[in-house]
Amino acid sequence: MPVTSAYAAALRRARHSPCGPVARGREAGFSLVEVLVAMLVVAMGILALAGLLQAATRYAKMSELRSTAALLANDIADRLRANPGGAELGAGGGYDIVDKGFPTPLPPLHADCSSAAPCDPVELARLDLTDWMTRVRATLPKGSAWIQFHPGKPPAAKFVDVWIGWADPLTSSPGGGLDRSGTECPDSWKTAEPAVRCIHLQVAL
Repeated sequence: MPVTSAYAAALRRARHSPCGPVARGREAGFSLVEVLVAMLVVAMGILALAGLLQAATRYAKMSELRSTAALLANDIADRLRANPGGAELGAGGGYDIVDKGFPTPLPPLHADCSSAAPCDPVELARLDLTDWMTRVRATLPKGSAWIQFHPGKPPAAKFVDVWIGWADPLTSSPGGGLDRSGTECPDSWKTAEPAVRCIHLQVAL
């Protein structure tokens, strides 16, 4: 009897002890909740990191395309300055491209100039446009160009407006947001789908 009573008393003390089976069960339950919370926090961090990575990739590609367009704009600017006679012809056989459609159709092929068959300003302009537009289309998605000569009024200098545009499906639809550089595009391109991004350069002659 004394042994049984001592065992019963010890059992009662174990049940109420902080180190007993019930307490150990409660500690295990709290640990599981903490693990679940930690997993949730980690998952949210991974999702945020994935979003940042996607945005970084997107803006890196946008920057690459804009840099390419800037190089192409400088290229045609040099060609215009090297052939001012052709540039001043405007739509009458010069460098003008004012097709309202997007993407711009490629100009017809033109024979190369040579010492045996030199080009006049008109032919040089056609050859420049063919070579340049081929590069625009090859290096930019749906690469297009709008070139327009302005005679100017003295004392204002003559100049040429150059727009280079490319399709950017990652931007908002027309009127659907601010992530869009359509303000730099000719009016007829601003409603094109997918959205068009442009750069503009004014070349003084």
